[in-house]
Parts: sequence; structure tokens; C-alpha cells
Amino acid sequence: MKLRPIRLLILCILAFNTIGLNAQVFDDIKLDKTDYKAEIGISGGCGYYLGDANNKLFNNLQAANGAFFRYRVDNRIAIKADILGTVVSGDSFSQNSVLTSDLVLEYNFFELEQNPYKRMSKIYSPYLMFGGSFLNYSYVLNPGLTFGLGMKLKLGNRWNINLQWSNRLLFADNLEGNSKYNNTNGLNGFNVFNNDLLSTLTVGISLDVWKKECDCIKAK
Repeated sequence: MKLRPIRLLILCILAFNTIGLNAQVFDDIKLDKTDYKAEIGISGGCGYYLGDANNKLFNNLQAANGAFFRYRVDNRIAIKADILGTVVSGDSFSQNSVLTSDLVLEYNFFELEQNPYKRMSKIYSPYLMFGGSFLNYSYVLNPGLTFGLGMKLKLGNRWNINLQWSNRLLFADNLEGNSKYNNTNGLNGFNVFNNDLLSTLTVGISLDVWKKECDCIKAK
């Protein structure tokens, strides 16, 4: 019985600390009141491929880096174009440089903004992405399907950060850059399409650009 007041005191302290922390977080993350239509940013991380010379996730990781442009259709939907360079490496070959160009549609699970009066409004949101890509390697240009997921966070003062895992399924089986590694008579150990897949895990930071025009009614 004597422990109950102590427990209550501890709970009150934790509650007040939580409220204070949340208030401090929102005070620290002073988002620009101006609305912006787009973002420009850079990204970096690692990449790997799945194909004839590798059938394990996150095996033979190689550095990856690039740049992107994101246009916000609204607080839930965005269109992103990016360029990213990496190399592929497998168990039986060294390296092959790859440059990817993606155009994808992103869907945020929350409305990405700071608005305490909207229940689904958050300064962070997980998202899904789907679209198309072109991969340039070994003097060839091949198309592919792009899909993935990620997490976005608004840092305030027009800055944003996101963590993304993206995958590009080629319409070809020659990402190794050498025909002797391509299994043309059967599956390459990864998928029923017998095609190669390039995956990247990156962290991106971006700056808000392209101010929206105010849709408010101006006083005469």
C-alpha cells in the first residue's frame, strides 16, 4: 500500500516529462510556415544485386550515391525522379558499374506536415513507391520495374530526411556485364522471370523548393 503514492508520483513525473519533451520537440522543429511544392536532395548508402552470381539479400554490398527531385502532388502523394550510381559484385565476378534513373510514385501513409488540428497529420511517415527505371551498364541501357518502401521525416527549416530501400527488377538477365554468368537455359536462382534485380538502401537529405502560391483570400 505504501508503494502506491510512489508509483503515482513516478507516473506523474514521466507524464510531465513526456508532455514537456513533446512540446520541446515541436518547439525545436519549427517548420517553415511557407508551403513548398518540391524537394531537391542527395542520397548515399549501399547497393547489391540478385542474379546468377548472387542469390542472397544484402550480400556483396557496394557503395551507392545519387541525387533526386521530388514533386509533392499533395501531403500523401509525391512523384520522384532520381539518378543513382553503384556497382554490382558477385561471388564469381569482380565489379560492374551501374547508373540508374528512376521515376516513381510515392504514397505516404500519413499526411506529411505539421498540423496539430489534423488527426492524420505527422512530421514523419512511412511510404511505398512504385514506378519504372532505366539502368545503364556495360554500354547497354535496359528498362526495369522499381518498387520499395521507406520512411520520411521533416527536420524543420525546409529540411527533410528519408531512409529508403528500393528494388529494380530488370527486363534482362545481363547485369553482370558478361554473358558467361548469364543462365539462359533456366532460372538464375532468384525469380521465375530469370531476370536480375538491383537493390539499394540509402539515406537521403533534401531541401524544400518551389514555393506554393497563397490560396488565401486577400483583403481589398
